[in-house]
Order: sequence, then structure tokens, then C-alpha cells
Amino acid sequence: GYTLIELMVAISVFSIVVAITSSMLITSLKGQDKSFTSQNVADSARYAMEMISREIRMGTSFPALDGVSNSIQFVSAMPHRDGKTVRFELVSGQIMFDDDISDAVAPTTITSSNTIVGALSFRLDGTASHPRVTIVMRIESSGTKEDVKTSMDLQTTISPRRL
Repeated sequence: GYTLIELMVAISVFSIVVAITSSMLITSLKGQDKSFTSQNVADSARYAMEMISREIRMGTSFPALDGVSNSIQFVSAMPHRDGKTVRFELVSGQIMFDDDISDAVAPTTITSSNTIVGALSFRLDGTASHPRVTIVMRIESSGTKEDVKTSMDLQTTISPRRL
């Protein structure tokens, strides 16, 4: 038989092992959630930046922006949009893209519904013959717990190819 003291020591050791194991499991699950959230934010930001950059590289007729603006409008020279005026703008935490501002079709969202774009700015630098567009974006996860929330700050400068 076992004495009462031996039984209490065994239960105490077992309880400590279970507490440590469950703590490690909870930490691992939070790390997985954080990684998944970070990947979603990075994917959404990467897609939006790449789409905006591609359009700007093939764009012409850029406006003279005074300072910084949260929208940009220019003429696209992309093969399937040749000569149409396009616009990117920040509306209610999402980046909207209008591929032809002259039609009645509503702009489309190019960022994920799992993210919120906290800031988007366009700055036009350079000369009229060689413009440079600098894009600054702050994007963060939405609808996640506070301990796995993720945010990113991104900046890139693009020079149009077709001048």
C-alpha cells in the first residue's frame, strides 16, 4: 500500500507536470495564431503594394500632388486598360481600386477583409519628365485577439516606365 504522504507527493508532481505541459501547449497555439495573422497581413499588404506598383509603373499623366494624399489618379497604359484613368484610394480602412473612373462600376477592394489599412499616402516627387511616386502604408490585422494582433509599416518608391 501507499501512505497518504506518498499519494500526495505523487499527485503534486503529476499536477506540476500537467501545468507545465498545458502552459507549453497554450503558448504554442498562441504562436501559431500570431504566425497565421502575420502571414495574412503580409499577404494582403504584398498584393496591394504589387498591384499599385504595377499600375504606376505603366502609368502616365500623373497629377501634381501637393504634399501627401490618400488617393492617386492617373492614366493607365496597361494592355487591358490602355488609356483609361484609374484611381487608388483609402476608404474606410480598405484600399479601393477603380479601373475606369468614367464608368458606373463601383471600385473594388484590393485588401483583405481580415486587415485594416490605417494609413495610405502617395507622394509625387521628381520632375515632370521623370516622376517618382512614394507609397507609404500602415496595415494591421482586424478581428483578432489583442495578443496576436499584427501590424506592418511599408514604404516603396516607384518610377513609371512609360514616360
